Amino acid sequence: MKKLFSRLRSTLLLGILLFGTAMQHSYAQDVSVSYQAFYDNLSPYGQWVNDPQYGNVFVPNVAGDFRPYGTNGHWAMTDYGNTWVSDDPWGWACYHYGRWTYDPYYGWVWIPGYEWAPAWVSWRYGGGICGWAPLCPGIGIDGAYNCPVSWWVFVSPQYLYRPDCMHYWGGPGRNGEYIGRADFVHNAYMDNGTHVRYNFGPRADVIQRDTHQPVQVYHVSQSGRPGAAGISGKNISMYRPAVNRATASTARPANVIAAPRPISSPHAATNVAAAKQPAFRQQVQNHTLPNAQGAQQHGNATQPQTNNRPQHNNPANAGRPQPQHNNPPAVNRPQPRSQPQPQQRPQPMPQQRPQPQQRPQPMPQQRSPMPQPRPQPAPREMPHEEQHEGGRR
Repeated sequence: MKKLFSRLRSTLLLGILLFGTAMQHSYAQDVSVSYQAFYDNLSPYGQWVNDPQYGNVFVPNVAGDFRPYGTNGHWAMTDYGNTWVSDDPWGWACYHYGRWTYDPYYGWVWIPGYEWAPAWVSWRYGGGICGWAPLCPGIGIDGAYNCPVSWWVFVSPQYLYRPDCMHYWGGPGRNGEYIGRADFVHNAYMDNGTHVRYNFGPRADVIQRDTHQPVQVYHVSQSGRPGAAGISGKNISMYRPAVNRATASTARPANVIAAPRPISSPHAATNVAAAKQPAFRQQVQNHTLPNAQGAQQHGNATQPQTNNRPQHNNPANAGRPQPQHNNPPAVNRPQPRSQPQPQQRPQPMPQQRPQPQQRPQPMPQQRSPMPQPRPQPAPREMPHEEQHEGGRR
């Protein structure tokens, strides 16, 4: 009886554990949001742009050296595969739904999607190197990925899961060498709950074999609200709701502007200094960045959002970012008008100048009487004539 009771208790405990795990996974799918959730929660942290090809896309307020799956976050191995854990309050959306592309005018641009994955990237592994690159729109997880070479990031496998893994990347200048050493990782995985296929990336046992270091595998749980992911023990909590596709046609971003330029095909990503950011960021950042910082400090996306929308609408009403460049000339126009005013001050100058001109006038008057006595010595010529006459005598 004791053995039977012990077996029943073990079976019951195992059932409770399995039920709890199943509830956690199902809970992630039970949370459903409309497409409007992207617009409302991301608006305080960047600018929505309506592109003729991709529709409404998101340009985050970031520094010039930003790159997706490389800035403000790190990799972690989870029960879903290699998962990007973002520290950005908008990372829950931009790193787990949709795709990225790089345009020289806008910088990095996020194109929304509906399907959740631990990361939408392509992986390379081999030759002592592990690399990844964000997937651009229209690219699947199977086969080779011919993105620009500068999109890749390569580190040694022992640094992959470090929070500062980007410090061990040699930069895009060595990517050509790394690409020749590492092969594509074709490790497709399908989520049983959502039936979404994505690239799992290099497995934990492969990295442990090459690095001789244990790899911590975390469990992913559902967070109750959008924001940065949180790690507690062996658990990673992140917001990953199911997005209702049917709501995309009715959803509208409050701060969307028409694209000043259409987004072109993927270009090479360049790291530029913060003072030399792409032209579009220079136009919009002054209107969005202060609110984005406020949202990060308060940890509430709705509070800065209401204050931010009128600022986003200003560039749109002003003719979309271009009139902002016309404002400086408008400020400079009054300056040349004020220049004639100092020209009126020198008016006494010409009045003083004629005064010295009047002084030379008496000079010729004083000289004029001097030649007048010269014709008077005419009688003096008489003695000369007398001398001539005396000579004759």
